[in-house]
Amino acid sequence: MKPILVHAHIFYSELWPELKSCIQNLADYPFELFVTMVVDNNELKADVLSAFPKAHIEVVENRGFDVGPFVHVLNQVDLDDYSYVVKLHTKRDMPTNVVPFRNLSSSIWRECLLSFIKSPEIFKSYLELFEKDQSVGMQNNYRLIVKDDFYDVTACKKMRLFCKERELPLLKYCFIAGTMFVARASLFKDIKKLNVSISDFEVSGNHKSQLAHVFERLFGYVVYSHNLVIRDGCVSKKIEQKYLRQLFVEHYFIYPICRFFYQRKITQTGNLIVKICKVPVYRKGIKND
Repeated sequence: MKPILVHAHIFYSELWPELKSCIQNLADYPFELFVTMVVDNNELKADVLSAFPKAHIEVVENRGFDVGPFVHVLNQVDLDDYSYVVKLHTKRDMPTNVVPFRNLSSSIWRECLLSFIKSPEIFKSYLELFEKDQSVGMQNNYRLIVKDDFYDVTACKKMRLFCKERELPLLKYCFIAGTMFVARASLFKDIKKLNVSISDFEVSGNHKSQLAHVFERLFGYVVYSHNLVIRDGCVSKKIEQKYLRQLFVEHYFIYPICRFFYQRKITQTGNLIVKICKVPVYRKGIKND
């Protein structure tokens, strides 16, 4: 097996020890670690190099959340040198449940995102699935696998516009909400072909639907564009199929009904609109004509 390309983006320095522990679970495999951070922190650099003396460390612009730095790293490497890519970042606790119908508030989302690398035994099971099933292109916890147009309609529309502008075929796909995963390295050649650099991403902020959220979906898109799938190496196909049926019901029945009765939307200009039965009942920051 060729080395594993590992990218860890550190924004919340206090969460680095958790990432460090996860990366240490790769000790049985050859890997090359790239670490990016947005603040030049000598103490943090020293700690990284103490644990991983050969790590590549770079201070980058705070653009594109964790996605912009990841694309930046991809642009620097030859993906033919690696078998797999592991993408990690420091993710804070979420005060609210961002993804509909998923209990991912507080630290649960981060715990799910890191679950694929929480122990050497778990990570081994993911690599074994790659070897056994050539149809698998990307993996992480099955609860994070969502459909292309689920939970962020605006980002989905921007993704489709991006594909249209780049003359990429429109297709159905899933992606991992939160952008942590292990995947086949060759898939990201398609990302490099887009010729996007970190400077193309917006300055990171709290609002949704930036270019980073388009690329969050693109990472899943490239998997399905190669007729591969996203799986979870720690659960059976039976459990995944049950989950996908649940996802289908939520996506096509429950979610549209809920959106009809109640919809809270923040526009691109930062205005808040609340609708009940599609009738606006609350507006903030919007002037009446």
